[in-house]
Amino acid sequence: MRTKLGKQIIELNLKNTSIGVLIIIMIGMYSLTFISSDGAYGQSPTIDNPQTQVSDFVIVPIHQHLGDNKSDIFAPSYPYRGDVSDTFTFTIDTIPLGKSYLLAQVYGSYFQGHTIIINEQNVTNSNNNFGGTGYGNWGTLTVLLDDKILKQGPNTYKIQRNTNTPDNFLIDNIIVNWQHQLTQ
Repeated sequence: MRTKLGKQIIELNLKNTSIGVLIIIMIGMYSLTFISSDGAYGQSPTIDNPQTQVSDFVIVPIHQHLGDNKSDIFAPSYPYRGDVSDTFTFTIDTIPLGKSYLLAQVYGSYFQGHTIIINEQNVTNSNNNFGGTGYGNWGTLTVLLDDKILKQGPNTYKIQRNTNTPDNFLIDNIIVNWQHQLTQ
């Protein structure tokens, strides 16, 4: 008798559970009829004027030799400049938004602590870890730029060698990357 009663209780619970699941499914389907397709796919349908940010870049050819010894690296196509590179100007046609970064192609730097100056501001991080690609090696070094370092219009760029080291190195290109608002 107990087993028969137990089976009936289990069957009744399964029927109630099945009915409950069906009710939940029906409510869910019914509520979807009031949601737009944008909302159902997780997109906000309330934005009237979407703002899109895109990335842009400029390549600044430096092609200079910095160091304390001109004959340390034989690179006749890279003019020797000693402790400070020439000042280069590059133009940004849009308004930069948020943080940016630059990539520097450097050859033969043994030491760190060199300084990058953009728009008269030192953009090298507080650890002064710009440099150190290794003798005889090309390396691409990344420097993060804080918001508002870059500006629309002309920007200036130069590198100062860490004079506390006997480092001699070549700088090939600098690639500056930023974001801006896409105009529609």
